Amino acid sequence: MLIMIRRVLRNNNHTYYTLLTYIDLSVDEPEEFMGRVRALAEELHNGIIVQIISADNMAGFGHLLEVLIQSLEAERRSCLLAKRVEVDMLLRLACTRQISDAIERVGLRRGRSRGVLVAVIHEGEGNDEGEGGEDKKDMASIYHNILMRFKDELKAVDGVISICDSDGNEGEGEGEGEGEREEEEGERSMYKHRYEHLTSMHGLSEQELSSCISDNRLVSILAERANLLHR
Repeated sequence: MLIMIRRVLRNNNHTYYTLLTYIDLSVDEPEEFMGRVRALAEELHNGIIVQIISADNMAGFGHLLEVLIQSLEAERRSCLLAKRVEVDMLLRLACTRQISDAIERVGLRRGRSRGVLVAVIHEGEGNDEGEGGEDKKDMASIYHNILMRFKDELKAVDGVISICDSDGNEGEGEGEGEGEREEEEGERSMYKHRYEHLTSMHGLSEQELSSCISDNRLVSILAERANLLHR
């Protein structure tokens, strides 16, 4: 079962180092908790993007990656649905323009919950900018180490019960390698029990789902709806 992935996303000469992993929480005040999480992230790397999504209301890591790519592209084109990428992600995952509705549907919950931690570093931004002596391979290692250090230090933050470690693949780009095919298969199996919940939440009809020819119809349709929000 895939519980954590690190991925290098590349788009139009922009490179993003990404960490997605499950996190178990017990939180009294979600907004205050997220403030502590982001403060820790900023201490390690200025400009890091951090968000925690309700694991129950997304259609797997594939769904989250599709939305993340949309949000990063929207930032590049200066057409975000909100002022920050992490809020844009919530809106797209919830398929709504209303921030309050997005938080209600896919945001961090009070009390005990399971979420997915998202952490993203844009290559060349932050407190390492100007370290021209490092080659690309060295910088990639630095970025990955920052993300893993952030994950490890987050375990000590009040409200965090546990954070999952990797037993999945680590890959680059958006290719169709063996690891990615295994990941997609695991995602479909893992989220099968949430299919009815997600289709009901988003008002998807069987006719709409059956008209989609993708291997993962639910992810494809939700990603398309998210992409149409900016129109």
